[in-house]
Amino acid sequence: MSHTWVIDSNCFIHLGSMAPDGFLKDFTALKNSGRHEFLVTPGVHNEVRTVRFQRCKNKPVLLTSLEAVLTTVSVDEAQIRGLANLIGERASPQDVDLSLMVLASQLTREGREVVLVTDDFKMTTTGEKANLGYTTCPPSTFMQRLAELGPSKTRSTFNSLSRRIRAAEMRYAISRVNEYDIQAKLTWMVDSLISGPKAKASTPRQDAPDTADDVDVILSSALRRCLNGEQIKAKHRKQLGNLPEICAPMVALDAHLSSLSTKSYSNDVEGAYRMTLLALSEGLEAVGLGLAPLGEHSAELANTAIAGFIQRTETALGLMAKMSGQRESARLHLSRALQAATLIDDKFAEMHGMHQLGLLATGSDDWERAARLFETADRQAQSIDSNRLPYLVLSGINRHLNHDFELAKNHIQAAQSLVMADKAAACDALTDIGTSLLSIDQPGLALEILDEAMECALETEQLEQLDALAERLLMANAAMTQIDTLHHDGLRDLLDGLNTIAEASHEAFQAKIDSIEQRADLHMKPLEDTWSDWQPADRLVPEGEALTVVRSEVDEHEHTLIVVHHGILGALGLWLPEGRLPVSPGHLLSLGSSRVKVAKPPVALQEQHRIRGIVAIEDASALDFIVPTDAMTGQD
Repeated sequence: MSHTWVIDSNCFIHLGSMAPDGFLKDFTALKNSGRHEFLVTPGVHNEVRTVRFQRCKNKPVLLTSLEAVLTTVSVDEAQIRGLANLIGERASPQDVDLSLMVLASQLTREGREVVLVTDDFKMTTTGEKANLGYTTCPPSTFMQRLAELGPSKTRSTFNSLSRRIRAAEMRYAISRVNEYDIQAKLTWMVDSLISGPKAKASTPRQDAPDTADDVDVILSSALRRCLNGEQIKAKHRKQLGNLPEICAPMVALDAHLSSLSTKSYSNDVEGAYRMTLLALSEGLEAVGLGLAPLGEHSAELANTAIAGFIQRTETALGLMAKMSGQRESARLHLSRALQAATLIDDKFAEMHGMHQLGLLATGSDDWERAARLFETADRQAQSIDSNRLPYLVLSGINRHLNHDFELAKNHIQAAQSLVMADKAAACDALTDIGTSLLSIDQPGLALEILDEAMECALETEQLEQLDALAERLLMANAAMTQIDTLHHDGLRDLLDGLNTIAEASHEAFQAKIDSIEQRADLHMKPLEDTWSDWQPADRLVPEGEALTVVRSEVDEHEHTLIVVHHGILGALGLWLPEGRLPVSPGHLLSLGSSRVKVAKPPVALQEQHRIRGIVAIEDASALDFIVPTDAMTGQD
């Protein structure tokens, strides 16, 4: 397969400052393989004519060195003006960028698979609006794809260069956060990582390092180990200079996250979010002040070394934002976490970040994006020999919902082999998937997955798990609205392929499901006994126990309806007139010492939300919403 790359000026500027000695040889070999074509327009020559390879011997002029590698194509000025008129002159990028867009569009119409390499996000959005047909990726992803597509001996060089460029791209994007909304650009950068080929694990080199890249890798690793409290060689300590002291403030982030996890539960997610955001801001500010007088090389080492601390903190911030119902903020934090993970090539962290972003996309009904995230997470799971089942199942569900039925079937067939190989482990994984789907307000999907987990639990005789699954199935029923009761066509048939239950267990399974359905039917009927007088809260909820939030909605009067699951009574609703509350599915609700009343719900409310009763709270300030801290920070 031939690959056509149209490259903008900024990519060459990155290469000029970061490409190591030997890059030209490797880049030329890709061109000579006949599988790659690298194209530019004359305007690019004008913009980078003075750029040199700063890290190569004698610092040669970049364009002179790449003369035999690049193909320069002229673009008619009339075509450039035509594109400018099409997209609106005020919204147009610079003329050089327009010429690249015209060239990429022309090549696409010729039937080629064209990728426009640019870190200018406007060229991506404009190209999409004008339906120009090409795809885009930033320079860092371009290097990453060349690493995958080239010979194994060049992979280390291109991957190292990719990480350096990505660090520069992220620094620039974050520096502009006060000038424009960087969420869309970060999303695009993440998309570019998951839409192309992923790098394979490389064989460690046995010989002693003798290149600048090898030395940088060793120093970066030494700096990370030093920050983790490990002893490093004296020569490495000398080479690092004062970088350990400059980066030291970031170590406090891990201590902060650990302090949040000292208790099993937290009742102040918003407060924890603010404290964590402040801790991250202070750490980044301190490191930035320390790095400001230093050169770019020191900054690159430092930013790579602290990426792990940033990844863990941004993940925690994303999870807390999700729990507070702030999905846009959650997506931004988790995107940053994923970017930080790629800087240190932490495949587990990348996999975890894609999983969380995939869940957010599923919760927003963005099926195609969710499927791509889970599919990429699955590839990462394979590369580190991690459990693939969650990603295969969630990929299959989202592909089915996106009407990619053949892909969905393939994912579920692959998942089935894992289920049949170890049904006890599959039961745990499917339970976690169902619980995750409940937490993003997808009870209909959760119901289908928990049903499969129930089969596995029954066959492996996990009695405690059976009882826990029965409660989760009832919670899923309680969370269902009228819209959720409309099952997704064919999904039940698809997921039935996850597990083949033995004939001997089928009758017992059906009896268990019938019992749960009877309780679910009972929980849909209005309560017969209600309390019109104030009663102690422990009459409704025994002391030491809590209700589980399954849904939270705000009406036009800014009154919050919290739908909770009561283990005996089923779904109940609590009206809170104080306004919108940061409550999401999975929170536990303690009524404290307040007194309560219980009334039958109006028919419309009962049908819409499937609740049995309305609970009035005498003292709303006594309510306590708590969450498990491991779900808040991502730490077990």
